[in-house]
Amino acid sequence: MKTKESKLAAVALIFNDQRTKFLGVSRKDDSTLFGLPGGKIDEGETMLEGVTREVMEETGLSLKEAIPIFIREDGDFVAAVYLALDYEGEISTSESGVVEWIDFDVLKKGAFAGYNTALELHMKKLVSFFKD
Repeated sequence: MKTKESKLAAVALIFNDQRTKFLGVSRKDDSTLFGLPGGKIDEGETMLEGVTREVMEETGLSLKEAIPIFIREDGDFVAAVYLALDYEGEISTSESGVVEWIDFDVLKKGAFAGYNTALELHMKKLVSFFKD
C-alpha cells in the first residue's frame, strides 16, 4: 500500500531474545513515557518501508523480516503493528528519545494507551489461539 498523504503510521514489535520484553522508545519531551519504535509513513513509502526506516532512525536496528499483526483505524488514520521476525544491529540512536526493553505495563502509560491496550489484548488472543 502506497500513500500520497501521511495518514498512515506503522510501529514495530521487537522482542528480546527471551521474548519477555520488547523494545520501547520514549517520547522526545518525556523520557518516562514509551511507545513502540515507528511513526508516520512518508509519501510514496509502503508501510513496511516506513516502519523499517523509522526503526533504523529511532533504534539503530535493521529490520530483516517483519509481518503486520495488528491494524487499527481511527477516522481517516490507519496504524499498523509489524512483528519483527528478524533484525540485526546494535541499539543506538541520534534522536533524543531513550531506547530500552519494556513490557505492556510501561507501554500502556504512554501517549497511545488505548491503542497499546488493544494491541495487548490482540496478542493475548493470538497466544491463546496457538496454545490450544
